Amino acid sequence: MASPEPRDDEAVTVVEILRVFSDASTRPCLVRTTHGRLHVLKLAGAGPGPRGLLIELLALRFAKLLGAPVPDAKPLLLPHGFPWMVGTDEFDEMIQRSFGWNLGVAFIPNTAPVAAEDLGPDDAASLLAIAEADCFLHNVDRPRSNPNLLRGAGGTLHAIDFDACLYFDRALADRLPASFALRRTHLLAGMMTASEGKALDPDLAVSWLAEAPSAWIDAAGREVPVIANALATYIRHWNALCTGGAQEAGDQREASVGESGG
Repeated sequence: MASPEPRDDEAVTVVEILRVFSDASTRPCLVRTTHGRLHVLKLAGAGPGPRGLLIELLALRFAKLLGAPVPDAKPLLLPHGFPWMVGTDEFDEMIQRSFGWNLGVAFIPNTAPVAAEDLGPDDAASLLAIAEADCFLHNVDRPRSNPNLLRGAGGTLHAIDFDACLYFDRALADRLPASFALRRTHLLAGMMTASEGKALDPDLAVSWLAEAPSAWIDAAGREVPVIANALATYIRHWNALCTGGAQEAGDQREASVGESGG
């Protein structure tokens, strides 16, 4: 059974599109919501579609619990008939394909992309956490040529763009990886292994899936209980390879409550 849609009085709605990030192939855009907050909107009518939005929402939640410096994310409603504001005709067509639920990633102001050669010793702790998250998620989209990292105020690193992670497909296909090692082309290849990772609560995804719009679940091609069970099996497989941090798994359901912001 698909997740119920949020009630109208609970929905966080896009009220303004401020700019288009045209350098990105999926054309995300900066938006303002009814709550006055800024988000980078990943569009259902672009690239991976609604299925990719579900994969990225869950990936960001997992990454945060593994300690990676990632932004919050939640579904945002783009009203039907939303008017043209910025961008090209091509972008407007993409917006029209995206009416309904899209993924809002919290906007982090005053950041700039980070090149691999600009990373230094002070980044080691953040990179280790990102490497752990990418191992678990089987993230294949962090090459040296485009690390998908931002540098924020005070030198803080932020990891972004988790829509190319393979964990979801592998979990649903029951193809549990023999190894969680990062690919050789990954920026952080060899930095850590699953045996050094933290165990996770296998039931974590249940509450997150309850937030997912029904269109996203439909695009995944499975009912919610099937997805939840597949992800739980995947997590148990990860946990079996972890040598430390198992005692933390029981506390993670409480830690994940209230993850999403307005």
